[in-house]
Amino acid sequence: MRAPTPQRMGVEGFVCWTAHSIHDRTELRHVLDAQLSGGTQALREAREAGLLDGTALRPRGLAAAHEFAEQSGLPITGPTDAVADFSALLDGIRAAADEGRALTVEAVPEGFSRVTPTAGRFDRAYHTVNVAREYPDGVEVELNYRSRDPSHPGETRPNRSSAILWLRGDVDREYDHRREWVEG
Repeated sequence: MRAPTPQRMGVEGFVCWTAHSIHDRTELRHVLDAQLSGGTQALREAREAGLLDGTALRPRGLAAAHEFAEQSGLPITGPTDAVADFSALLDGIRAAADEGRALTVEAVPEGFSRVTPTAGRFDRAYHTVNVAREYPDGVEVELNYRSRDPSHPGETRPNRSSAILWLRGDVDREYDHRREWVEG
């Protein structure tokens, strides 16, 4: 069965969705060349955009593949609930960083529980969002986030945010996404 033409859903999402399904580099190029007029070029552009590392998905590529799967109605193999939550948290981190603000608990999907942070440097009394969720298929998504004031006595600096987001457990490949930004 031939996949739908990805025009309205984004070529990058289609490339990532296909890369998630096909691990062999030669076969991936062959399929993309057959499906897209600029198949190999689209693959190169996805790599340059930081979505793929070779043929392996990076966190942004995983989010693009999942979005394509949702919009196209085509299934994506693997832990889709975990991928959806990982993608939602990744979007929340990006939005907070792009807007120069703190990440709030509103960015966390339902079903997450507070946890003691995995990364020791996040175990401090600043504004934190440290949550994790385990899924029935042996997959876990965890977010460790903090917003801290880097000022010394007598000076004022904007807060700094830092986040680490993991997808791990029984998955084809574990992912982590790290981001730091200045709140403004």
